[in-house]
Amino acid sequence: MKKIENLRTDYKRDQLNESSLASCPIEQFKLWFNEVLDVIIEPTAMVLSTYSQNKGVSSRVVLLKELQQDGFIFYTNYNSLKSEQIKLNPCVSLLFFWPDFQRQIRINGLVQKISHESSVNYFKKRPRKSQISAWASSQSSVIKDRFVLEALFHDFEKKFKNKTISKPPYWGGYKVVPNSIEFWQGRESRMHDRFLYTKHQNNKWIINRLSP
Repeated sequence: MKKIENLRTDYKRDQLNESSLASCPIEQFKLWFNEVLDVIIEPTAMVLSTYSQNKGVSSRVVLLKELQQDGFIFYTNYNSLKSEQIKLNPCVSLLFFWPDFQRQIRINGLVQKISHESSVNYFKKRPRKSQISAWASSQSSVIKDRFVLEALFHDFEKKFKNKTISKPPYWGGYKVVPNSIEFWQGRESRMHDRFLYTKHQNNKWIINRLSP
């Protein structure tokens, strides 16, 4: 095994110039996202970091399910650890990392629940077994073993046999409304290109280049 300290990649794929940036970071995100969409595995995967004083910082990968002009939407169990922390502290961060393109996007903002109607509409579009798993899983809670989880899944599978599966009352969506978004393009010799969009008054975005 190679020493970890000797594992290196020099980023030479692309560059990022201010003249090529969209004036709105959501539009810039769309440009980059469309480039990776059919090329990499799980382009919607993003690291969500939450914080509360009693639990500290917690990070996990969730999937982007909708991009709106004012934010990024994902879905989860409202009784999960992430949701508990969000109740105490709505300040969160998101991170997309697309190594094949040597790019990352860092997002800081405030998170809020989306409407019940929007959550119901999305739940109806989920695969049936994913709908059942939402009922079977008490996300983040301790369970004895895998058999308990599978037994719960089968119980709900029987309960909803030949029936429409309703959305659990404890499941739904969140929207992360950004106040800053950074676009990072890896460059040779660690001289990366970094541009930070910061929201100012009247929702105007200011762009600054950051030192790598």
